[in-house]
Amino acid sequence: MGFFRYGVACSLNEVSVTAPITLRGSIEQICEDAKKIGYEGLEIQLATPLQFDWEHVKKVTEDYGLAITAFATGRELGENGLCLISDDAAVRRATIDRLKEHIDCAAVVGAKVIVGSLRAKLLGRPDAEKYEKYHQDAVLELADYAKTKNTEILIENILSYISDYLNTMAQVTDFVTGLGKDNVKVHLDTYSMMMEDNDISGSVAYCTKELDYVHFSDTARLYPGGGNVDFKTFMKALMQADYHGWIVTECVPLPTPYDCAKNGYEYMMAMETAARIELASKRF
Repeated sequence: MGFFRYGVACSLNEVSVTAPITLRGSIEQICEDAKKIGYEGLEIQLATPLQFDWEHVKKVTEDYGLAITAFATGRELGENGLCLISDDAAVRRATIDRLKEHIDCAAVVGAKVIVGSLRAKLLGRPDAEKYEKYHQDAVLELADYAKTKNTEILIENILSYISDYLNTMAQVTDFVTGLGKDNVKVHLDTYSMMMEDNDISGSVAYCTKELDYVHFSDTARLYPGGGNVDFKTFMKALMQADYHGWIVTECVPLPTPYDCAKNGYEYMMAMETAARIELASKRF
């Protein structure tokens, strides 16, 4: 049995080939491909969650022995214009209400709910604190609602060109800690970390107590091993942090969706083995 559990980002409907979502299509086809490769979980990246029959999704995934790891909600920004820090109070309310729909559906399949790019950019506003409070108040409301559904909220570190606050692991960890909500946890994304964090091992160590979810993707959002990210260092840092949770690949589907998923999985397994060996050798 591996140190981590591995999942792959998926969409149940068609999305752009440039989107970092690896497997696309029906839940049956996604499950068949993921299971054949060796994955244990599926992350569903979606907008408008009520369009799907989640009881059916749950049954199919369980039949394949797979889990739904999380719902990623960033598509709500690009496809539906929803944003947690909009100047329009009606948009902010609609965004919170839509995320509650995500929570309701996630509760059916036992998934977590990711809140990341929906916080958008502050764009150097002189009254940035007002917008940061919009975001914080929204997360607090969502956390209380999710608590009633036995569901967890994940706050993801995001690149500064997408969202210009809560970019580093320390910033995200401090934000989560400050909320004081036991069902709000830290979500680590390697793609963002490679641009925002200077000390990978130190940043992982800093967020250890609150860390509960991980995204792996290589440079240019390629599959792990398709670029030049040192995933062995990430693996060792996560092992030293005693993290045993999900590592989910979030990658553009190149050269093909199946090959992307397969290449990434095989590389991660190889890096986990190498990391285990290196850490074991240091004990002697």
